[in-house]
Amino acid sequence: MFSLAHKRGMAANYNRPKPVDPIWYRQSCYLRIHCACGRHVAVPLGEFARSRRISFDTRIYELIARLRCSQCRRKPHADVTRYRAGN
Repeated sequence: MFSLAHKRGMAANYNRPKPVDPIWYRQSCYLRIHCACGRHVAVPLGEFARSRRISFDTRIYELIARLRCSQCRRKPHADVTRYRAGN
């Protein structure tokens, strides 16, 4: 049959936010947005969604795909993490 020896020692990391997670599942994590124009924002994901009336069922990747910089209207780089800065 199939050998699982190559998977030994590897475990799923459920603490790390994933793009397919819905906002409600990661609402206490931080949405970090960085734009080429120099604007940087780090805000709790749940607070960001609530203030913009975004459904908490929205997936993180869907939210990030719709983002635009409020200064230059370009598409910024964004990620969701458990930490406000770093990592």
